[in-house]
Amino acid sequence: MKLSPATVYLWFSFVEDIQDEQLLAEYQNLLPREELDRLGRFRFDTHKKRYLVGRALIRTILSRCTGLDPKQIVLSREEYGRPYLLYSGRNPPPQFSLSYTDGLVGVALTIECRVGIDVENTSRELDCLEIAENYFSPAEYRELKQLSESPLKRRFFELWTLKEAYVKAQGSGLYLPLDEVSFLLGEENTNPSKVISLMTDEGKQWQFGTCRPSEQHRAAFCVCQDTQIPLQVICTRAIPLVSEDDLTLC
Repeated sequence: MKLSPATVYLWFSFVEDIQDEQLLAEYQNLLPREELDRLGRFRFDTHKKRYLVGRALIRTILSRCTGLDPKQIVLSREEYGRPYLLYSGRNPPPQFSLSYTDGLVGVALTIECRVGIDVENTSRELDCLEIAENYFSPAEYRELKQLSESPLKRRFFELWTLKEAYVKAQGSGLYLPLDEVSFLLGEENTNPSKVISLMTDEGKQWQFGTCRPSEQHRAAFCVCQDTQIPLQVICTRAIPLVSEDDLTLC
């Protein structure tokens, strides 16, 4: 797989697309011992399957990018938990981010820029205003208070996924409070080929975008670049080891 600069690649796997038990067994064969151990510790089958699909997805993607067998992919973590590829056979190694939610796994990947992705299931019942009051900036909270129920929930998940994607790209974990990252957005963006926000942070250029992989899912990505060159975004709906299709309805 040939990767291009100034491009963020997004893959989405819908867990319910995968019902073949033999295929799920093949996914398990891709995992190293420590990931199999973690898989076995999940209490609920839905969480176990989601984790299994996610690990198979990231391993097959990195295999295509590096030429390594999926079983040869060695992953490690930075100080605050951000995952990275320990060895890839190419310089620089690709950067990636992985996110899970009910029914969906998302992966974002770039050649060398730090990247983050967050996916959320918007059908969850949440007290959006209470969460926003505690974790969003005052300006974001004021904006949400002015919205009626349906627009409020859409904007809440848009802001939440943008914040989480930024935190993941930064790699600072909970040491970067969400209320210190503020987004003031115009009309809701649902086109992943259009970057909706650009933020400067300590000399770095952070570019953001959002999309809707399905009616009930929201996703956002964040990429750190040294320039303001617009990002190209390529979306793919994937079943690991089986198929990949352009995802044109984000």
